[in-house]
Amino acid sequence: MKINKIFLIFLLMIAVILLFVPTQQEEPSVNILAGDNKLMVESDFIHNHPDAIVFPAVVRSSGQKPVETEYKGIELSRLFSSLDIDTSSIERVTFNATDGYRIILSMEELKEPSNIYLTFERDREYLKSKKQGGNGPFQLVIRRDPFSQRWIKHVDEIILE
Repeated sequence: MKINKIFLIFLLMIAVILLFVPTQQEEPSVNILAGDNKLMVESDFIHNHPDAIVFPAVVRSSGQKPVETEYKGIELSRLFSSLDIDTSSIERVTFNATDGYRIILSMEELKEPSNIYLTFERDREYLKSKKQGGNGPFQLVIRRDPFSQRWIKHVDEIILE
């Protein structure tokens, strides 16, 4: 009986400790797969990238009025170049999101200047994760997509094929 009480007290102490110990949040990142190479790009690299720019965009959701907004992000071709990723033989790029959504774009479309961005801020605030009720931490914005239909939120993986 005494052993059961000690064991119960021990379990209770562990539960209390686990309840009050702050959990370490995982730093957002994007995995880029090119052939056999896998590269994990940390958020700090993206947030502090010298080619990150702020640009205007209009968000259009079905049944809602268009909303003018500002995004900050990196043009995908510049991001790939800064990571020394050779895109000369790439035909298409797949973007996967944590919620299971996926889109595929041609490399020709990605090479169009000032068109496709991996964004991390909207209206000067970092994009929140899905758990926090946001569209981030990374969102793909296609500026020449007039109805925002191919934008993808919660991007966590980019596959070059």
